[in-house]
Amino acid sequence: MEIFRRNLAPISALAGLAFLAVACGKVTYAVPDEYLGDGELLAASMEVAAVQLGENRVLQPENGPFVVESLGEDDGEYDWLYSRFEDVVAQELSSRGLEVLPEATGEETAVKYRLIESRVVNAKAERGQVRRIGRTVAHIRIYGVDGELFWAGEYEGDFENVVPKGVISKLEDERIEQIGPQRPEAGQNPFVEPLLVTGITGALIYLFAVSASAE
Repeated sequence: MEIFRRNLAPISALAGLAFLAVACGKVTYAVPDEYLGDGELLAASMEVAAVQLGENRVLQPENGPFVVESLGEDDGEYDWLYSRFEDVVAQELSSRGLEVLPEATGEETAVKYRLIESRVVNAKAERGQVRRIGRTVAHIRIYGVDGELFWAGEYEGDFENVVPKGVISKLEDERIEQIGPQRPEAGQNPFVEPLLVTGITGALIYLFAVSASAE
């Protein structure tokens, strides 16, 4: 697995919540732009993974054009994640001067993927703050025009944002169906230790590899 991490520098709690208005004795606050919501964190983690994929030795102009496609037919539940990942990968390859087709024609190298994990987890930070970690792990297979498998493996992207604990609920987006262990329910520990997250990811990749080899 190839891993690359980007960290957004911790933001002082004094920057906190931005004051907007005072009405009828009630103070209204908005979350500052520096605090990233689920969608922004996931997109950022996808971009990190896509940069690593773009450096794959197979993805050279002489092997083009290319098309980016999902490996499975079971991604309907995760439309936002799959659509976003596909767009991010296509944009990354295009930025490297590679020709990317909007759909398959049978005369291209296929970059096929399945999202093993794409979710936001919370880990404890200092002084009442929380590390929100957007994480994406994608299994990639690159096929030639004749269907020959050129390369297979996983790429992982992490993107972190440190925020005050009190704003977490404002940043979560229940409309995005995430891939990976579900968020803890009320009464459970809402924080995941980084080593535990890595262990879960490894288990997911192993299970996917076993499943793929059986197909």
